[in-house]
Amino acid sequence: MAREAGVSTERIPQLKTLLLAAAQAAATEAGLHGNSGILADTTYGQAALNAITGQGWWIGRPVELPSSRPLRLEHGNIGSQLIDWPQEHVVKCLVFYHPQDAEALRREQDELIVDVYRGCCKSGHELLLEVILPEGHADKDESNYLQVMEHFYRLGVLPDWWKLPPLSAANWQKVGELIETHDPFCRGVLILGLDSPQETLKAGFAAAADAHWVKGFAVGRTIFGTSSRLWLQGEIDDAGLVEQVKQKYLTLIGFWRQYRPQPASKTSRS
Repeated sequence: MAREAGVSTERIPQLKTLLLAAAQAAATEAGLHGNSGILADTTYGQAALNAITGQGWWIGRPVELPSSRPLRLEHGNIGSQLIDWPQEHVVKCLVFYHPQDAEALRREQDELIVDVYRGCCKSGHELLLEVILPEGHADKDESNYLQVMEHFYRLGVLPDWWKLPPLSAANWQKVGELIETHDPFCRGVLILGLDSPQETLKAGFAAAADAHWVKGFAVGRTIFGTSSRLWLQGEIDDAGLVEQVKQKYLTLIGFWRQYRPQPASKTSRS
């Protein structure tokens, strides 16, 4: 995003801190009372992580090298990473995966996911496994997500959390059945955004209204993408960024609560 705006990546840590301030303001205004959270990396978001750790927020930290396929970890061996992590931090691992991938690619990614899972089991950290169908595959049917979940369960990988795109109501029911069959102690599913428009996510929230395993949403770029670009380009100031992001987050919280009236709404992530 910084490169697209033609500015130094040195500005990103400040951006992450401002985005945290916006999320905190929205959470306070919405009365989330500990039911909010963030995803933040250590490369650019360490200051934000330091500020929010210990404050009762759900905190997810990505470990994957961005956009890597086959999957690679950004900072090397998972065990050596987790030894210094606070226990409250959740390992977030994104894998671009398709059931029709070449066998060698599937095997390579499987081995690393299993290694990450075992590392989390050993350290006691929770694992959020995010699955996105890769570009380049013509078959984008939602059933592929069910196949991928089933595949990882059969490998013995039991993520504490799943992160999946919006699905149909029928497929959310099937997701629930998979979880109940293989891991009834799973914490739940977060809906990812794929930089989708707000109205698209609203429809996704509606489809998941009766899916009790779906606990919240993690749709950062939908909330902060446009405003962050404007800030990086110098078109809005710090206060403008915080206000715009806060309002977008509040809008999505409103959509969520429209289909999950309180207190059924458990959590939302930014």
